[in-house]
Formats: sequence, structure tokens, C-alpha cells
Amino acid sequence: MAPFYVVGLGASAGGLEALRDFFAAVPAESGAAFVVIQHLAPAHRSQMVELLATHTTVPVSQIEDGVVIQPDHIYVIPPGKWVRIFRGGLFLSEPQKRAPILPIDYFFRSLAEDRGELAIGIALSGTGSDGTLGVRAIKEAGGTVMVQDEASARFSGMPDSAGATGLADYVLPPAEMARELLLFIRHPLVAQMKEAALKVGETTMQKIVSLIHEQTGIDFTSYKQSTVARRIQRRIGIAQLANPEEYLEFLEQSPQEVAMLGRDLLINVTRFFRDGEVFDLLRGEILPAILKHAAARKALRIWVPGCATGEEAYSIAILVQELVTARGEKWDVKIFATDVDKVSIEYAGRGLYPKSIAADIAPELLARFFVQESGALQIRPEIRKQVVFARQNILHDPPFTKVDLISCRNLLIYLRADSQKKVMTRLHFALRPGGYLLLGTSEALGDRESAFETVNTKMRIFQKRGDSSAYIEDVVKGVPTAADSLARSSGSASQERMSQAKKQQEKLWERISARLMAEFGTTCLVLNEKYEILHSFGQPQRFLRVHPGKASLSVLKLVPRALSLALSGALHRAAKGQQTVTYSGVPLQGRGRGWTVDLKVEPLAAELDQTRAMLVFFQEPQAARAAGESHEFDPSRESITRIADLEAALESAKGKLQAATEDEETTKQELQAANEELLAGNEELQSSNEELESVNEELTTLNTEYQQKISELIVSNNDLENFLRTSDVATIFLDAALCLRRFTPSVTRVIPLQAHDIGRPLTNFAHPLIAAVAEDLPRVAADGKASIKTFETVQGVWHLVRITSYRRQGASDCGLVVTILDVSALHRAESNSGERKLSGE
Repeated sequence: MAPFYVVGLGASAGGLEALRDFFAAVPAESGAAFVVIQHLAPAHRSQMVELLATHTTVPVSQIEDGVVIQPDHIYVIPPGKWVRIFRGGLFLSEPQKRAPILPIDYFFRSLAEDRGELAIGIALSGTGSDGTLGVRAIKEAGGTVMVQDEASARFSGMPDSAGATGLADYVLPPAEMARELLLFIRHPLVAQMKEAALKVGETTMQKIVSLIHEQTGIDFTSYKQSTVARRIQRRIGIAQLANPEEYLEFLEQSPQEVAMLGRDLLINVTRFFRDGEVFDLLRGEILPAILKHAAARKALRIWVPGCATGEEAYSIAILVQELVTARGEKWDVKIFATDVDKVSIEYAGRGLYPKSIAADIAPELLARFFVQESGALQIRPEIRKQVVFARQNILHDPPFTKVDLISCRNLLIYLRADSQKKVMTRLHFALRPGGYLLLGTSEALGDRESAFETVNTKMRIFQKRGDSSAYIEDVVKGVPTAADSLARSSGSASQERMSQAKKQQEKLWERISARLMAEFGTTCLVLNEKYEILHSFGQPQRFLRVHPGKASLSVLKLVPRALSLALSGALHRAAKGQQTVTYSGVPLQGRGRGWTVDLKVEPLAAELDQTRAMLVFFQEPQAARAAGESHEFDPSRESITRIADLEAALESAKGKLQAATEDEETTKQELQAANEELLAGNEELQSSNEELESVNEELTTLNTEYQQKISELIVSNNDLENFLRTSDVATIFLDAALCLRRFTPSVTRVIPLQAHDIGRPLTNFAHPLIAAVAEDLPRVAADGKASIKTFETVQGVWHLVRITSYRRQGASDCGLVVTILDVSALHRAESNSGERKLSGE
């Protein structure tokens, strides 16, 4: 059998109406198979097959385990089961025990794996986010995604969540969706995809890639041409155009289509803990080895290029946090997650994911590292702060350095051989000696095999060996420098801010220079609020010394120890009293006995938003000015004063610290108690909310089916009422207690019954006909054998009375049906015929 498309339709609350509208527009021979996945109550027998069968000419059946899927058939999920497709067969399984309920994601993922480009996923009306991860998987496999528009969906939660991924090829009402689906799968170029990719002319391909680069800034010339061609081929089918040349014209007129093609080419699809065996190996072997190797520096650097929407980076961060916490240590963990797609990076930075990710994350990790936020799941801050998201083109931008682990999975397979070589060179350069490289299962090291040791062939994990110096020239070639980037990024706004700051600084220096002129060229230091040197005049080298160790601009660390006490006290007094302080005869060492200097500290009043400054003057004694009050410097007295000030400040600080510590401890205890209560309440609410959501979806689906059945019953009841009303046959319906339940209008011509007699025993009525059959009623009710008798009720009036059981489909008999026919004319005819025979003899 030739390959054919398989269409998976996911629906929940309000989905029956959408499914009816969709299949009403699907012809009997579409060439595709359809699988309907719904949220159904496990204990309730679904009427979905019968309800859909009345609105389509396509055969509808409930899925049986192992059934081989056929085109032009509709397969409906049974209640209480999950369905997956494998090698063309549909297989049933019990629902996974982990909440929430995600049968649509479960089927869509298997559909993507089994059908690839022949998979089509449709998200219809429903609540929650089931199907969101499934449509991502379908898009990754090259399939097509359709989403019901908000206006036509009774419940838009599920289609909105799928549409928010930006991966939907169509957003339409169900009926239009069916028509577009048929146009797509019957398009000649789309049908050709089953055998081979479209051949696109070199010039046309270059123009298309150039359009994408011009609008998105992403250059796809490094991608495999076959991959680009297949994506173009599919978009041509969606746009219903004839060839690549027409599609190029369409792209030139539609920026939206350019963006959609760019999104298709990026294939930004990933999920948490993708390929569980790989993450088991990371948790049990690779990451512990990295932590052991980096134990001395307590720092870890990890790079995830092509991170898409961030799930891979966060998964690694969670594993690292688990291991570090188990060791009881504090580590500086930095995970650099980069991608060329700005939209994906912004999405990843928010750290907000649909609830359906619970299918990929262990419950204990979900509870520990995620919180409920606006109907979704939010990464906790302790994980988010470890991951740095940035937009980067790995082929053109500089790589990170000294990295312990690189996870670059399923990126190389989309690149051409020369681009793969370039990427591998950069990855090798980025790793530390002994660092680990993780690739996708279909990717290889190429000509860099000699630079790596193979750790695990199946999982594609490698360890760098040797030095990377041989590849540095290749890595940095053509890479823009930071200075170039800074020059390009500077704009008029930043220049204007710099100009304003420069003017304010010049004004400050003018004021300082005026003071210096007044002091006749005395050596001067300009200090900020932290007593750090901003500027110096005169000969500061006479009074300042640079000491070994960490560099500092603090004047108290640069002046000689003998001068430090006087300067410290003067600065403190000047800052406290906002007045000029002068010391004379401050002794200095190292320049001979009796060498002194006069010290003057003057606060400089701040203006506008300028910071406060302090001027420090060093003057030779003979050059000191007579003006102003001067104090002879006494080291002993100054030390005592300074110590007293420091002790007072220390006591005050201790008192404030003690009070703050007590307040903080009290607040902390209160917050811990409140937090524990909130966590307990939140867990209960989350559990209750998930259960209610599940029950609500099942009830809504069940209610829709019942409404459909009620509509059918109303029509049937009206038909029955009209039949009984227009029938001349007198019929009485009795319940199990032989009481009146219903009778036709013709009965009143024989027995004078009224509407208020409903519910009374039939034998309570005094009538010859009733008296004649009174004994037969309980007998027929007991053995079920019909009774037919003829009675003369009045002179010349004969009635045939037939008593049968009241039959119920699928249940035991309950009640009787009494039919009364007037056979007087027949009896007279028979009597006349008998008399003629006698007279003839």
C-alpha cells in the first residue's frame, strides 16, 4: 500500500460540535486516515461512534487493539484507554498514572515518530494544554499542524495553547480546516514529498534565503539544501501555489509568510529530559565526574547552543542543582543557553511552560523545581538564575570559553558539511581540557575524532583531550571583536548622555581649580564619599605610596601610616560637621627628623545631582597660610578622640544590628510558618484543581453526548406522539403494577378514560371489557404469552382484545400493551355468511 497521511484530531470539552463540522466536510474518499482522541470518562460508554456516523459518509469505528490503520476510515478512541500508532497499527494501553491526563500528546508524539512528514495534528476545542507538546513533535518531524480558531471554539484553552507555540500552519474553523486539509494533501508537490524532495533552482533558492535573512537576520545558507527545499515544498502546498518561482513572488509580497518559512526552517522543538537514557547517564556518571574535577574552584560552566525554547538547558540545571544540593555545597553554576531565534530566546527567558510538560518530568522534580503560575508551570528562581539566555549565531559569533560541558544535540544534522566542521572547531575550542561534549544520536565528530575520547558511543558523549591551541586561528577568524560590537551599538542617545556627564565634570574641575589657585599651588587630592581619590593636583607622589596586593584608590590606604591617623580624624570631623578642619605640624617619617606637614580638609558642597566631594590639602609649614583657624596636631589626643568616636559608632552599630537581627529572626519564623501553610494549601489546591479539570472535561464531553441523544429522543418522541394521535387503534399501556401509563385517544370511544386516570390500576374501572380480561392481565405479565380474545360488550358490539408484554431493548419486559379492536362489522359479516350457508342447504 502506498504511503498515506494520518490525521490526528485532539478534542476535549466542546469538541463534539467541532468534530461534526469537520467530518461533515470530509468526502468518503479523501485518501487519509483519521484518528479521534478525546478526553472521555473511563466508566462511561461513549456514543461518539454513533454520533459522528450520522454526520459523515466516512466509515467510523472504535479502535480495537492492534488494528491496522486504513485510509478513508475514522478511528475513535475508546473510554479509559490511551492510543499510540506504531508501524501502521493502533495499540491501546492503560492511561499513565502520572497526572495530568494527556492522551492527545501521547498519540501525537507516536504519530510524529511513525509518520514523519505524513503526520497531521489538529487541535480542536477543549480546556487545558493537552496537545501542545504533541504539535511540537509533529513539527519537528516535518509534519503539519492545524488549530481551531478562537471564534469557533466553545473552549479555546487547548487550541490557544497549541497556537501559542507559533507552529500552527493553519488557524481556521473546523469546516474550513477540512477543506484546506484536502487541498493540501492533494497538491501535486505535496504528494511528491512522499517520494523525493523538490528541486529548487539555485537562483530562486538564493533569493528565498536572502529574503529570510533580510527580514529575520538569520542566514540559512549553511543549512542543507535538501532540508530547506523540503520545507519550501511543504509551504508551497499550504499556500496552494504551483512552483518555487510563484512562491518566491508570494514571499516578496508577504512578510508573514517569510516569518513562517523561517520558523519552519529553525525547527525550534525540544522538551524536558528528552531521551531519558542520556539524562540518566548525565546524572549518574558525567556530571559527578565534572563536579569532582572542578571541586577546587567550586564553579561550573555549561553551554547549550541551539537551545530553542530552553527545556534542555533547564533540564541540565535541575540535574546540577540536585547533585550540588546532595553534596551540601555552594557552587557558582553558569549555564549559557544560546539560539539564533529571538522569539525562542524570549520564550525560554520567561521560564513559563504549559502543564503538559508534567508528562516528561518526574513528579518529585516537578514539585521541587516548578510552581503554578497563571494556569502554567513556572521555573523556580533558584534554577532560572543559573541559566543565561542569549541570542547567538554559533557560525559567526564568538564561542564561550573554559566550558565544562556542551550539549549540542540535533543541530549539526541540519547543517552542511563545511558548516558542521566549523561548528565542531568552535565547540572543541570552547571546552576545557577534559570537558565533555554531548551530540545528537545521528551526529558525529567528523574530522575532530582525534581530539576527543569516546565516553559512550550510543549516547554520543565525548571528552576533550589535549590542547585546543591548534584550532584557535580557525575559531577567531572572521569573528567580530567586542570593540566593533560596542562601536556599532553606540547611538545618539548614549552620546548625548556622555556629553552631559562631561559638562558636569568640567564644571566641577573648574571649581576645584579655583580653590587650588587660592591655595597657591598646594598639593591637593579630590576625594569622593568613600574617600577614594578622584583627582590630584601638585605633587601627590610625595605623600602617596602604592602597596603590594589588591589595588585600591582609598586615600587612607595610600598615605603613610604616620599621616593616616591625622587624615582619618580630619576627614571624619569635616564630614560630620561639614566644616573645614586644619592640623599643623603633622609629623612624617622617612624624610629626616623633624619633617612635618600641615593638613587641611575642606568639604565641597554638592550641586544638583553631583556626589559630595572632599578636598585634602598638604602644605609645607612655611607655605601655610595664616588665615583660618589651625590646631597643633597631638597624636595622643587625636588617637584617644578617634578611638572614642569609633567605640561610640561601634556600640551604636551593635545595638542596631542586634535589634535588626531579632526582628529578622522573628520575621523569618513567621514567614516560614506562613510559607509552610501556603505550600500545604497550594499542593492541596493544585491536586484538587487538576482533578476538577479532568472531571470537568469528562463531564462536558458526556453532557454534549447526552444533549445530542436528547435531541434525537425528542424527535423520536414527537414521531411516536403523532403516530398514536392519528392512529384509530385503541391501545392501553400498563406498567409493571398493571396501572395506566398511557393510552391512545381511540380508547376513550370504548372505555371512558380521562387524562387524570394515569397511574390508576386498570382493574379499578367498572367496564365489561375490563372485567372480561381482568384475569388474563396478571397471567400474561407473569409468563409473557400473548392473549387474544373476542368479547361482546354491548348488544351487537364486539371487540377483539390482544394483550402482549411491553418489550424493552436490552432489558427485561416491564408492563403490558392492551390493544382493542372493534370487530363488530366482521362478526356481523361472519354471521350473515353463516346464515346464507344454512339457508342454501
